[in-house]
Amino acid sequence: MLIAFQDRLRLPWRGGAKRISPAALAPALIVPLMMGLAALNAKTAIVLMLSLIGFVSWGLQIAERTATRTTFFLSWIVFSIIYMVVIFECEVPLLELLPEENYILLLFSFGALYALYRTKQLAPLNLVTAQYGTTPKDELPGITEASSGEEQAEQQSQDTVLGIEDDDDNEPGINSESAGLIQHAQPNICETCRKVTPRRAYHCAVCGSCVKRRSHHSYWLNCCIGERNYLWYLVTLVLSECALLLGANLTLTAVCHPFLVVRLLGIPLLLPDDCSEVFEDFELGISFIVAAYAILISGYITCVLVRQLYLWYRDTTLHEYKRVPASNGNRNRVWSNWRAILK
Repeated sequence: MLIAFQDRLRLPWRGGAKRISPAALAPALIVPLMMGLAALNAKTAIVLMLSLIGFVSWGLQIAERTATRTTFFLSWIVFSIIYMVVIFECEVPLLELLPEENYILLLFSFGALYALYRTKQLAPLNLVTAQYGTTPKDELPGITEASSGEEQAEQQSQDTVLGIEDDDDNEPGINSESAGLIQHAQPNICETCRKVTPRRAYHCAVCGSCVKRRSHHSYWLNCCIGERNYLWYLVTLVLSECALLLGANLTLTAVCHPFLVVRLLGIPLLLPDDCSEVFEDFELGISFIVAAYAILISGYITCVLVRQLYLWYRDTTLHEYKRVPASNGNRNRVWSNWRAILK
């Protein structure tokens, strides 16, 4: 029955109905249900927010451990943006907001959505195509049988006993520097998909292909971040951070009792002071929950943005940074990784 339901779950589209994944449809029900229940009282809001963090972390760990390609997290982002914009424009008392503040928020929001669209659009260009060619698995460098190595060692020992020396190393014109250049000129070959890849291209188990200058696979965007969409990914993070923080501030200062911090160029900068009465009315409660949800997301984006900016400053990628052995002293599991990034 479940298979039949998934097959019949389709969306009418030009050229034929499109099949909808239940994983992509689930956030459309989970997000508004969570926001509505959290708006009842403060205790329910705290429990649901903590449960949300645990649920999302658990889902990300399962997706990373199984290397599953899913649209659940991307759908979560899309429906979260839709619900936050609808609640902000319909429930937040806009009479207490300046029109310029609303326009700036919309500018940041649409800019973030466009940058997200460009990140997704350019993601296929990161994949290594067949133009680089493929190599049979038995010809991959470094993949040899142990017996061949043992035979070479045995033959070398026999030659040494018989007094036969190898003069290839003393051949004029062949030194360590030229040998290093010859080795450097050898093509990079992926041991998984057997493709000849450019330098700093790595295989993604989720996408099933090699990615040029691969940083990581973003489960939130359901695509790999690499050479062609890395800058757009950073722009998405920056604009999303600005939109979330500005929207949260405007919402909290509208539903709570604000106080004036400073006046910049004639524009007052307000911060919320007392929000103890927000749960007395459902409209104020749902607006407060949306603002808290936006702050929660912005905190996560801040950690990701700081990490990416640090790696960009070091001219490396997250994939390359994780490949550094812990014995080199550059990182020691999770704690040293984040400690080095947040310096």
